[in-house]
Amino acid sequence: MDNVEGVISVNISDREGLIIISENRGEAGDDLVLGAIAATVDNYIDRIKGEFSKESTFFNITTIGEKKFAYCSMGLNAILLTISDLSTSDTELRVFSEHIAEKIELVLEGNENVSLEIPALLRVLAKSKDGKIPTGKFQLKLILTGDYKAGKTSLIKRFIEDSFGESYHSTIGVEISQKTISLSEDTMMDFAIWDIGGQIIQMAPYRKRFFSGANSAFIVLDRTRPNALESIKIWYNEIEKQAGKNVNIILVGNKSDLAENIVIKEEEIKEIADQNNFNYILTSAKTGENVKDSFLFIAYKFLESVYK
Repeated sequence: MDNVEGVISVNISDREGLIIISENRGEAGDDLVLGAIAATVDNYIDRIKGEFSKESTFFNITTIGEKKFAYCSMGLNAILLTISDLSTSDTELRVFSEHIAEKIELVLEGNENVSLEIPALLRVLAKSKDGKIPTGKFQLKLILTGDYKAGKTSLIKRFIEDSFGESYHSTIGVEISQKTISLSEDTMMDFAIWDIGGQIIQMAPYRKRFFSGANSAFIVLDRTRPNALESIKIWYNEIEKQAGKNVNIILVGNKSDLAENIVIKEEEIKEIADQNNFNYILTSAKTGENVKDSFLFIAYKFLESVYK
């Protein structure tokens, strides 16, 4: 309600239609409007049971009169309904709905320390993809850099498989993964994800061929390690040297779920990101928080910079 212009009501229900919480603003509190909302929700819940019963995620906008009803689910626990004016951007509704619906799932699954802040990166994403992306299938080479044990492999595993392993296995050299996602009905992105080993000195002679052809990069840091900030400049210089200066970079502050162990504050990450003209985001590979958003953002930044 606070971040998307024109939103007048936000409701969270379970998949049976039971309202968990509802917040309304202005005319949305009118009895007639509330009655229309209830009827619309009931009808849509019936549709969900028929059409989406086996689907954990979906997004749909229905226009009734002078209102938009945006339904979103990112799991099997809840449905997020956002009601807005017709002037509200469909893109913003989708970007914010999917992000917040994912957070709702984390909360309802019992995860602690789920951030209630909207990442600055998400606001940029909501504006940048507003119906202006090219159509077709595109290929993106994304390299994940950062010190060993920063969580690079876990971030990739969460993005590709939506899973997390507690055990740690150091990546020696490079591991390559692929995933194709739909950015719109007419736009597909084929990710080639290169997981670069975190041994800064030992693997330096081999990195040129690992970095060759990369157009996007994550610099991943472990927020629970006091010296993690020191290597950001090293990795940035390495990316520029081996892949060039036109690589889109996101600074990823990982392990944000470990609230009691965090020693690197968001303000410190933001300061470095601003100094180097990066975007940044805080993630948790363990819970999945903001992981999908980080990969989506790099995809849109790639399209924005290469296919203007």
